Amino acid sequence: MSASADWPVDHRYKGFPPHSDGRPARDIGAAGWQLQADFSTPIAALKESALTHNLDRMRAYCAENGVLHAPHGKTAMSPELITRQLEHGAWGITVATTWQAQVVHSFGVRRIMVANQCLDPVGLRWIAEAMRDEPETDVLVFADSAAAVELMRKILRDVPDAPSLPVLVEIGAQAGRAGARGVESAVDVGHAIAQAPELTLAGVAGFEGAVADRRDSDGLAAVTAFLGEIRQTAEVLAAGGAFPDDRNMVLSAGGSMFFDLVVEELVPFRGCPADVVIRSGCYVTHDHALYQANSPLAGDPPDLLPAMEVWTRVLSIPEDGLAIIDAGRRDISNDAGNPVVLGRWRGDRVEELPGVTLLRFNDQHGFVHVPETGLLSVGDLVALGISHPCTTFDKWRAIPVVNDGYAVVDAVSTYF
Repeated sequence: MSASADWPVDHRYKGFPPHSDGRPARDIGAAGWQLQADFSTPIAALKESALTHNLDRMRAYCAENGVLHAPHGKTAMSPELITRQLEHGAWGITVATTWQAQVVHSFGVRRIMVANQCLDPVGLRWIAEAMRDEPETDVLVFADSAAAVELMRKILRDVPDAPSLPVLVEIGAQAGRAGARGVESAVDVGHAIAQAPELTLAGVAGFEGAVADRRDSDGLAAVTAFLGEIRQTAEVLAAGGAFPDDRNMVLSAGGSMFFDLVVEELVPFRGCPADVVIRSGCYVTHDHALYQANSPLAGDPPDLLPAMEVWTRVLSIPEDGLAIIDAGRRDISNDAGNPVVLGRWRGDRVEELPGVTLLRFNDQHGFVHVPETGLLSVGDLVALGISHPCTTFDKWRAIPVVNDGYAVVDAVSTYF
């Protein structure tokens, strides 16, 4: 892996060594830095061995199951990680907004899926202009209503020589977020897209993570039924000849928790030539909690590996059973469960801390339950494993990459 050569390491990047000002990112691996000795706390870190494992594992999974992969770039918004995903066979990159599409386009990505309604006139005009001016650029967007179709048409008419925009019908769920409710409504949207000269009906999509957030029996059943609606919508539209003949229809779903069900439910589709595109983004780092407990590859070795940690320091032990650390909500996520206490640094290794748990956060402090006196001391370095990588990545503009001995071998940048 090679970090971008052009960005200098300096005080703008939280936790990096004070004496690093101006050092080119390309030289980070040769600096001889050790995470626990040379960086301020709190500091996030990525483990190179786990990143490599996860990239290889997902590439193999997609090849074995006959699906394409357009990982959600919004997970990390990192040119270095997105480049590695493309090098590992990603078909394209998924984003959630037109601004994110512009950012990943600046990274060199030329096939982009905007997994959202694109009704922002400024952003939609940019998409049309990028596709017009660079024929190798292909951007696919979602629509879930006739009103959205008409608004997109109106915006695109203002772009001279705008090419036809590929649009996927988005399926949603009752009380969920965007997406047509039910097969009948979705089919109507598909016909509206197919009949619009400014648009091309490119496929059918949805996000099953809005239907369930656990791989229990109820969650699996709900997701299976939801994916069935995507397949049924595509079958009806294909039977009616709604899809064009000059490009494969796209069936797309698959966050990081249920992509195996997407394979089971959508790969058998035979209505017309189709590409099944999964969009898992969190796989690249996985985590120590939410996805670790709900991995589609659990029990199917080798599973994905947690690659991201946040290191913090014990500031105070003001009373029995409580330690205060210097990491808070500005440094690590807790929107999908609290981080996991992995252990403390002892010499050259991580020593486990049985029973020590993270209770809650302030902006810059964490409250840690310590069940036995002596397990932690003021000044100890403590490693936290994350739950839900997306909302930890967006708190860091640069993140060191370490080997298994925590020597710093590289860094990645993020754009949020």
